Amino acid sequence: MIIIFLLFFIYMMFSLDLMSSLNLLVFLQMMMYSFIFCSMWFHTMILLMILEMFMLVIFLILNILNIKLNLSSMFMFVFITLSVAEASIGMSMLTMLVRNNGNDFMSLSIF
Repeated sequence: MIIIFLLFFIYMMFSLDLMSSLNLLVFLQMMMYSFIFCSMWFHTMILLMILEMFMLVIFLILNILNIKLNLSSMFMFVFITLSVAEASIGMSMLTMLVRNNGNDFMSLSIF
């Protein structure tokens, strides 16, 4: 099954133009980060790093759209400001949880 997927991926990458193959690559990267996000939900530091990677990928997508559509870069500054605020809130929540529970593993359970 993995071999079929890899062959299909190689075929799609070589048969598409540059922007479509870049969009496909970003989509697969987002799928990979989503899988990591779902499988490692219990480790808070990993979650925060994955959320930052989401922000970086979205920032790259916005940069590509900015170049492609000749948009104003003011939206980029607002997005970066909001992502920094999100990161600082996440780190302050992590600090609060570590102070309350003693480590960053926090012994969470789903059931």
